[in-house]
Amino acid sequence: MMKCRLVASARTAAADSVTSRPNHGLRCVTAVFAVAAWVWLAWSPADAQTPGAAAVGVKIEQMLKATGFTYKTHNPITWSIEFERKTIGKFRVIISNSEDIIVTFATVTEKAKIRKTPQLMEALLSANHEYDYAKIGLDKDGDLFVRIDSPVRVTDSALLKSIIEQVANASGEIFTKNASFLQR
Repeated sequence: MMKCRLVASARTAAADSVTSRPNHGLRCVTAVFAVAAWVWLAWSPADAQTPGAAAVGVKIEQMLKATGFTYKTHNPITWSIEFERKTIGKFRVIISNSEDIIVTFATVTEKAKIRKTPQLMEALLSANHEYDYAKIGLDKDGDLFVRIDSPVRVTDSALLKSIIEQVANASGEIFTKNASFLQR
């Protein structure tokens, strides 16, 4: 029986010390709200369309019309143009933008159709040096891409047309040079 009273008194003393601290509950609630606010403010979805990006999208669509290409609009900031090459077949060049950058890219082939070898990786690294503005690589899904990023501020319809053609041509060349490692 004695042990029970000691345990009970220890529990009571611990409870008293927690509840007797001034503003303890208020500090905990404030800390929880501060962390929640920080997480909420820091979170910004990568795919969100900002009003500025949509306004730039109107400008890019005007430039696309001036290029003479037939394009398909997917949303206010994304378009695609179909190409066909003898070696690679039909593929799509995609143009998308944010407030300050235009991304033009093509997926050369999907991950499942790539036979990754050291020789292929070396060839792709060398291709990055060979092409002046194009980036050649594997995206987050493992697909092989050719991409050119350009600042909105300095891009006009002539430059955009040149970029689209460079991405399309480089895609065909990359596929041809590495056909033994790639399937369509």
